[in-house]
Amino acid sequence: MTTSKPHKTAVLSALLAYKESYGGRVPNFVVDQMAQKACVGPRQLRRWVNEVEQAKSDDATVDDTTAQPKSARPVKGSPFTITEEHLVTVRSTLNIKAAHALLFPEAKRGQTGWVSYPTFARAFKNLPPSLRDGVLGGWDAMAKAQVYLSMAAPHRNHSWHLDHTEADVWVSIRGGSIIRPHVSIVRDNATSMRLAAIAYLGRPNEDSICDLLATAALPREYKTSNGVVAVGGLPVQLVLDNGLEHFSEAVTRGALMLGVAINPTKAFYKHLNGPAESTFNGLNNQLFKALPGYKKGGNGDDGQPLIAARYADQVDPDSVLTMESFQKHLDKWLVNMNTTQKVHRLGNQTALTAWNDDPTVIRDAPEETVRAMMLRSKTQRVVNAEGIRFRGVDYTAPELGYYRERGLKLRIGYLMRETRFIEVFDGETHVCRAIDRTLLTEHQRRAILLGRERDLDLLKRVNAAANQERAHRAATDDTDAYDEEELDPTMTAAVDEAVDNVTNITRAPRKDSAHVDADTAPNPTTEIDMTPEFKRVDPTTPKRTRRQQAPSRSAAQQKRQEAKTDQVRERITKRPGANFGEDE
Repeated sequence: MTTSKPHKTAVLSALLAYKESYGGRVPNFVVDQMAQKACVGPRQLRRWVNEVEQAKSDDATVDDTTAQPKSARPVKGSPFTITEEHLVTVRSTLNIKAAHALLFPEAKRGQTGWVSYPTFARAFKNLPPSLRDGVLGGWDAMAKAQVYLSMAAPHRNHSWHLDHTEADVWVSIRGGSIIRPHVSIVRDNATSMRLAAIAYLGRPNEDSICDLLATAALPREYKTSNGVVAVGGLPVQLVLDNGLEHFSEAVTRGALMLGVAINPTKAFYKHLNGPAESTFNGLNNQLFKALPGYKKGGNGDDGQPLIAARYADQVDPDSVLTMESFQKHLDKWLVNMNTTQKVHRLGNQTALTAWNDDPTVIRDAPEETVRAMMLRSKTQRVVNAEGIRFRGVDYTAPELGYYRERGLKLRIGYLMRETRFIEVFDGETHVCRAIDRTLLTEHQRRAILLGRERDLDLLKRVNAAANQERAHRAATDDTDAYDEEELDPTMTAAVDEAVDNVTNITRAPRKDSAHVDADTAPNPTTEIDMTPEFKRVDPTTPKRTRRQQAPSRSAAQQKRQEAKTDQVRERITKRPGANFGEDE
């Protein structure tokens, strides 16, 4: 029957415990017994013990450099260790071989404490990677090899991480100019939700930061198989890299408008703004590298870039994306990352799922706050039949009808990536929020239709009343019964003569009349007695002079007619130079 070989660690633990209990010494008979149990020789067992003690000594040297004086030199025969003095020399030269030549010159070979270059290089290599990389590469290199505590926020909209960078992509803008756009992002810490990714012209300023924060705070809807998920709201605090002074100042102003706290990190400490930095890494690896105009695609054998030219004036505008197309790629990437990429720390869920599962109440941004943050505006906008057309979209609201009727021009406020609505101003006075016509709710459509129906009902009532008045005037008003135009004098004389022949009772009858006796006929020259009692009454219609008004049918009609005549007379007399036939 064979016994199993004891583990090396167990044997060493027992031997070291015995050594600590008996004054730091291990008698030979104890070493022989333990070596026999470990199936090794006594010398091998002692080498194991020395290796363990040396490892503990190295750890103590790295953790606390003050434990060993700078001037200390290893005893001959003991392993060489790197001290702080050695690290200072390496840092001053940034070269291990040059540091060895300064610390251990060839002239001192053979003296106590002198070590060869291989021994020195091996000791430096055995240092912890973070310390070794930090001495040679600085803080960034040291941070890559270190472990940090996570900055997980307790709930959604607790901490927003902001950052800004200049994209390594050429794009063209209006006029054919070639630029590198600046991209600003906002990411929620707790859920990894990318709330905004917007490209701007130039470095960040107050306008762009307010635009970015307002866009991130406005509610947006994601349609999923389980329903609609609302994303947005106000955060508790904003976290940003304080390295760019103008950037932090602009964010501070935007944070004050939103009413949230700002928590700037140390300048250039990228690991303290990890969510934002990881977002930009994703942009570079998943989007920018695949776009035309990418700057860092390497060089060819002729030394020229393989993908895009090195300088802006060498780039063909037709070979790169426009600013609008670049932004559309950003929008598509943002939605794809939020809905498809699974995050390990979130339980292998997508950011949208983690956001939807968080029960924290979302604080909506007030409309007045969003309106105040719309620092970008356009003036002299005309209201047409479809509303206000801006960036290829028609925006409408019931309040715009007033300005459409009067032909007034308005000012609009807008956000770079917000196409659902615009804010309309009459000078500095807010008029309304105009909505994209294709996104109007039933309530908003009804409000617009009610305004149109109200105006149409008024027009119908006015038209009906006007028709009644027109018919009444035609039936009762006879002022147009006589032609006001001047008649031909010859025709007028003939008419007057015919009337006289009928109505003149002093005219003698004709001699050839069958019923008149010639003997008894009066003498035409004889004057007939025309006293009132013998005057003949003419049975015909009384003679009326031209332009004389027709007799009214009643006293009320006569009164109305006189009133109209007086009004016409008064209106005419007010004309310059008119005396209405009166002597001057």
